[in-house]
Amino acid sequence: MNDIQQADRIAEKLRRKPYRLLTNDCLTKSLRLKRACRDRGIEAKVVACLGLGRARLFGRWLTIPVIHGWGEVGGQRIETSRPLGAAGLWGIVPVKVRPVICLKF
Repeated sequence: MNDIQQADRIAEKLRRKPYRLLTNDCLTKSLRLKRACRDRGIEAKVVACLGLGRARLFGRWLTIPVIHGWGEVGGQRIETSRPLGAAGLWGIVPVKVRPVICLKF
């Protein structure tokens, strides 16, 4: 099993945990992914970004700025916030957030 597959298995466990804005959000889960990967000898980064996401507000679809984070292993984006394709608050799907300003650490 390669590094990306191992990291994806770790991320799947994190995705299944409930999302809470301040205690178990996308950035917190991404940091947990990085720690778990480091413990297994996998090089991982956390990417925090200010991006644009489609949200449903007042019955209309709008593009709004959102703060989002994910893990990155081998240059591949690994989402940790919610199950893949699941919509969050206001119908925002994390996989579809388009990064504008990113910070990798």
